[in-house]
Amino acid sequence: MGDKEEAMESNRVLTFDVGQRFIRHSVITDGRQDVPSSFATPTEDSQALFDGLANVVEQRRGDIDGIALSLPGFVDVRRQRIVVGGAINALYQQDIGVELRRRIGDDLPIWVENDANCVAIAEKYAGNARKLDDFVVFTVMDTGVGGALFLDGHIRRGRDWRAGELGMMITNYQMEGARSLHEFSSTNSLGHRYAAKFGGPADFVVPSSLMRRMNEPGVRELVEEWVRYIAVGIYNVVVTLDPECVLLGGPICQETAFLPLVREALAEIPNWKDFETPIKRCRNASYAGMLGAYYAFVHEVRGAGLTTAD
Repeated sequence: MGDKEEAMESNRVLTFDVGQRFIRHSVITDGRQDVPSSFATPTEDSQALFDGLANVVEQRRGDIDGIALSLPGFVDVRRQRIVVGGAINALYQQDIGVELRRRIGDDLPIWVENDANCVAIAEKYAGNARKLDDFVVFTVMDTGVGGALFLDGHIRRGRDWRAGELGMMITNYQMEGARSLHEFSSTNSLGHRYAAKFGGPADFVVPSSLMRRMNEPGVRELVEEWVRYIAVGIYNVVVTLDPECVLLGGPICQETAFLPLVREALAEIPNWKDFETPIKRCRNASYAGMLGAYYAFVHEVRGAGLTTAD
């Protein structure tokens, strides 16, 4: 057995994906994930959040060689610190590594990474970007648009850990001022558009279901208008970076109708014909955060000389 294979088999990593509603976790060994579990995210209580993470670590301590976390916001991977924690106020300016080691000791190595970056890392090592060195992940989520840049064979994190904040683009300044792409392209915004047009509370709208109701009067037009903003965001990224591929992530991107709608909206932009960058779905959907955190740990902490998975 070669050194690389031994290095890979020795890595049993407890991975966490910290989301706005739930914190999911599982142990991943040699790229193989065990059955995940979860607990509710204490979005306002930092102590409860770190205590919850530490409790899971203590339950699995004998089975793991390290810990990796996928986290929202601006993540300083060097200092293991969250600068801004997105919608989770409990993470705001928190020293993740310090807080965890205070509870679990210093014997387990820890790696922290931005959640969108984890999606890109998962795609690079076990997804649809295994043969690529330059690609962009564009995620469409409930509260906004996320992104990650994998350029020249590496994640581009930026000077202040803010690279890939694609949702902060301003795409309609003349009509809407400085409102960001988040406000136009989140799935929540699609729900609000539907409620405004057809009545009823937006909270009762399931945006992904609209992808399966395109034949109903007025629905296709509403969805196509929403998708155009996503297409403009993708176009702006492509003409700036000229990547080999753009990968679309987020639950709604897995809907069968979504990708063709995006491609049609891009084709309506006159200069798209000069680029026509491949647009694909992410291969890893539900567990991309944990899988990406695992590969980030092995690559950054263990330095195992990772190759892409078959």
